[in-house]
Amino acid sequence: MAEDLKGKISRMYYLSDISKTEIGKRLGISRFRVSRLLEQARQEGTVRIQILEPPTTFAEIEEQLEKRFNLLHAIVVNPGDQSEQMINAAIGKAAAERLVNLLGDGDILGITWGATVNEVVKALPPKVDTRLQVVQITGGANQMAININAMDLVSRVAAIFNARSYVLYAPAMVSQPAIREALLEDSGIHETVAMFDKISVALSGIGALSTRAISNLLRTGFISDEDLKTLKEKKAVGDIFAHFFNIQGRICDTELEERIIGMGIDQLKNVRYSIGVAGGTQKSLAILGALKGKLINILVTDYATACDLLEKDLALSE
Repeated sequence: MAEDLKGKISRMYYLSDISKTEIGKRLGISRFRVSRLLEQARQEGTVRIQILEPPTTFAEIEEQLEKRFNLLHAIVVNPGDQSEQMINAAIGKAAAERLVNLLGDGDILGITWGATVNEVVKALPPKVDTRLQVVQITGGANQMAININAMDLVSRVAAIFNARSYVLYAPAMVSQPAIREALLEDSGIHETVAMFDKISVALSGIGALSTRAISNLLRTGFISDEDLKTLKEKKAVGDIFAHFFNIQGRICDTELEERIIGMGIDQLKNVRYSIGVAGGTQKSLAILGALKGKLINILVTDYATACDLLEKDLALSE
């Protein structure tokens, strides 16, 4: 009799979508007994629940990334092919969707620069009805020749959300700490810098010290040849808006840190949701360093890179 009752309750609850309270009323038993019988049915195998994942998702590897690096969330995408453009576009689309769902009224969104961040902005809807503020969290006045500069990205996001924007009319890095201190005294720059501690969501690309990346850094004046030599000696693998770190996520050069105009690493680590968007196995070591250093707590990347991250981390731990 009890087995028949378990089967009947299971059919009513799972197939007919009848609430536990209503089932109890119909059968003359308490809601608590309904819950207990449903739990027994699952434990005994009378009821089996199967989740059919969409074919384009990678739930298992996302869970591995989340557990291995203590992430709040990981999103792994399938770009279709391994070209840089396709990888960035696929990451951008997934990150844009997550960002819209993540942001709520009153949030303060921090934006950096980069090709992948640009793809996120391109993938956002034309208009989003969420009341927030948008802050440029790294300088970028010396990026105007590159179509990924932070001021442009911030203004585009602000237009989408009809938000107030705070921009930094300054380079990401200057030649001397004294110049940085002088610029920070400017009232316009100071107003933006004062917002850094209030950032609730940060969106950042992750740079790798590849040949191409080094070329861009030198061309835009972020670093000098001497800076680059120092970074190589200290085994830098990547950067998050000019904060250079090694494979363990530790900052490589404190002198360079004193020349950056932008959000500090400690401030970034205190952000509630810090989203890193990066893909391509050429960036694996840089992404791994950012993960190990807890510089991001949400990662959006591609499948090949996700697998490479897990393999490289395992090799490093052996």
